Amino acid sequence: MSKRKYIQVSPLAGLTDQAAIPSSKPETQRAILAATLARGRSIIRNDLRCVETTAMKNACRAVGAKVTEADRYLIVDGVGREFSLGQRMIDAIGSGLVFRVFTALTCFSPTPAVITGDAILRGRVMAPLFEALSKLGANIECIAENGKAPIVNWGGGFEGGRCDLPGNVSSQFITAIMFAAPLAKRPTEIHIHGEILSISYIRQTAEAMRHAGIEVDISDDFATITVHPGEYQPFEYQVYGDYTSSSYLVGAAALFKGTTTFSNVSSVSLQGERAIVDVIRTLGLKIDFDDQKHLMTVVNEKSYFEGDFEFDASDYPNIVPTLAAIGSFVKGRFRVVGGSITRLHKSPRIKAMVEELTKLGVDIKPIFRDGVYDGFEIHGNGEGYAGGQVLSSWGDHRIFMSLFIASLRCRNPNHLDGYSDVNCSFPDFFEQFSRLGVQFREVNVLKVDASQEEPAEA
Repeated sequence: MSKRKYIQVSPLAGLTDQAAIPSSKPETQRAILAATLARGRSIIRNDLRCVETTAMKNACRAVGAKVTEADRYLIVDGVGREFSLGQRMIDAIGSGLVFRVFTALTCFSPTPAVITGDAILRGRVMAPLFEALSKLGANIECIAENGKAPIVNWGGGFEGGRCDLPGNVSSQFITAIMFAAPLAKRPTEIHIHGEILSISYIRQTAEAMRHAGIEVDISDDFATITVHPGEYQPFEYQVYGDYTSSSYLVGAAALFKGTTTFSNVSSVSLQGERAIVDVIRTLGLKIDFDDQKHLMTVVNEKSYFEGDFEFDASDYPNIVPTLAAIGSFVKGRFRVVGGSITRLHKSPRIKAMVEELTKLGVDIKPIFRDGVYDGFEIHGNGEGYAGGQVLSSWGDHRIFMSLFIASLRCRNPNHLDGYSDVNCSFPDFFEQFSRLGVQFREVNVLKVDASQEEPAEA
């Protein structure tokens, strides 16, 4: 018999007060990268500080950048092309973006570099990036399993030219080569084949690079991206709210009648996950923005939703787990497709949500396309579920946060593991939900056997 720590999430009657949306993780990471590659001082205001942005800052420091945290802004003294990889190792922790971008950037390191990450990252797909970089002339060697982290990049740079990448595995492969390509001697053409998913992240990469003075040409269908040689220039940048993180707060507001206000948000955003606003409006909620005060107000006049809804999440995959949580309380049919890329994230996210919500009694069935999880169909109810279950986060912060909001409408407390992982992207998750009146506490769970767990006081 052993004990494990869980968060016990109590049922909630309604939300109170207001909450703040954390700043955008992808915008913060891309701004830090562009500032590192510029020679001189850049200022990044309203940055997000979490595990994955810390991993990015530490990786940039490893190549010689000076990154200083001030009150609500970062000062980045970049290195331009002159990498100084003193320790010769970069640990991406669990950040796929950090690993992939620095795999590409260290092609231009004057000394060999080892790029590694945690156990989950070492299991993620990397081979298409390695193959594309090798075609450009990079010299990359896998240390353990072929096609996976960790790697040694022996340096030597690449000249530019053409490479090919799949569009349905990870947009981070594309982002990685885009950021490194200006350091090459001639233009780099990235040809993307097949279905192209997560286009919004490619847009965000291009925007960050252009903000730093780099010329990027993208075809209308995003199948060809040409990055020209150039010098990154110092800049000032303002980061706004993260719409993926907002989806948990907005998702909670969708489950209860009332009016809730969220701060640190802009109505104008390149983030694909801004689609959470469109989803909630489609369900029948009212959302208003005040861009002068950076506020978003959600008005929910419904006790529950009813209807037949379908959403294509191919350009906003990070909120697929959130949509599963919201859809559980829609009376009728709630269908989400286009989420195949999530099988390659920190966990197989559709499978995880299907299995965990099924424990709660949700009528949810997976949708497959070409033999892989692509989405789900839910026939939910507006009354909620019994709850009283022990739920797994599958080692994934987004699964935890989605199950957390689903637990708010259960009649009995659920117990969720993996709660410390919110630090990956939403470090004040519990503080913001406390402001909304949500009650939760840490407890120990006595694990008797594989099929029985009993909560106990922490």
